[in-house]
Amino acid sequence: MSSSAKNTRRWLSLRVRIVCILTFVIGSVLPPYVPKAALAQPEASLVQQQFLLVEEGFLMKSSSLTRQGARRAYAQGVIHVVKEGESLERLARRYGVSVDTIRWANDLGENSTLRPGDELHILPVDGVIHTVTRGQTLLRIAELYDTPSENIIQQNNLENTFILAGQELIIPGGKPIVGKRTMIASAGLLPDGAAAGVTPAEGAEKPVSRPAPAPVVVTSEQIAAADITSGVLQKPCSASCFVTQYYHAGHYAVDLQERGGGNIYAAEAGVVLRADYGWNGGYGNVVEIDHGNSLVSLYAHNKDILVNVGDTVQRGDKIASMGNTGRVYGKTGIHVHFEVRLKGVKKNPMLYIQ
Repeated sequence: MSSSAKNTRRWLSLRVRIVCILTFVIGSVLPPYVPKAALAQPEASLVQQQFLLVEEGFLMKSSSLTRQGARRAYAQGVIHVVKEGESLERLARRYGVSVDTIRWANDLGENSTLRPGDELHILPVDGVIHTVTRGQTLLRIAELYDTPSENIIQQNNLENTFILAGQELIIPGGKPIVGKRTMIASAGLLPDGAAAGVTPAEGAEKPVSRPAPAPVVVTSEQIAAADITSGVLQKPCSASCFVTQYYHAGHYAVDLQERGGGNIYAAEAGVVLRADYGWNGGYGNVVEIDHGNSLVSLYAHNKDILVNVGDTVQRGDKIASMGNTGRVYGKTGIHVHFEVRLKGVKKNPMLYIQ
């Protein structure tokens, strides 16, 4: 065999060895090929609703864990079918939750009565159900209800803080943001800003006794309501208004402006606690509304006030018009200074209107 033929065989043998070694190395690193059909998850069969017969003959219907139901708070707790003679108090004792928790979960009023066949959602713990809206995060929801986010994660079996719009969460220990309002009345001589136990804002001038303001005559144009917006509270101005100053240290409110001025609307149904003209510690002409559950909204720097202390207003009702009364300076100009107070503590209004 010639020398060139030997060299050719040796060269081919070396190439084959290199290819075999590379194939072995690559095969040991890469995972084996698996067809996509083998990886596809089988369609989950929908669980049919079942009835469970428990002690004392009570009939309960378990929640169906469908693809939609898995995102709902209804996937926890039970659906109780009301029987003859049952009451909220009896059901509360049976399931170890408060009467209020059952009412809140089922939108029942204090005077609501149960009828045989009614289905009640019974939460596993005391609390409320919160439906996630677009843009909300778990941390913002926890701050909204003043509840540790870890408690919400644990109660709802969340793997992390990722949540979806439309998802329902059980807020353990939570209460509805807006609740029953305290009815008040105004009559006679009242100190400035002292109606219904409301004290003047910090830094306000010494209150001066003066007659309560005369009733305001409201025209049909003035009582026009705003388009209802999403959020726990109504945006206090029209869709065209914009934020000029956000909530931050030293400014525990949101300033909203509409070019040329605009209407101011009630953030939620409630009772007017305060409707004062004057300096009012820099607030200028100011309105405060009690929404129940220790939640109060404040609207400052108004030009005109269209409500009186003790008036009942609905969500979106026009209550004032934007102005620049009180301590207003800089680029904010004519606007509404909007505060939200929960149990006397000023909260970030953006948590409530978004």
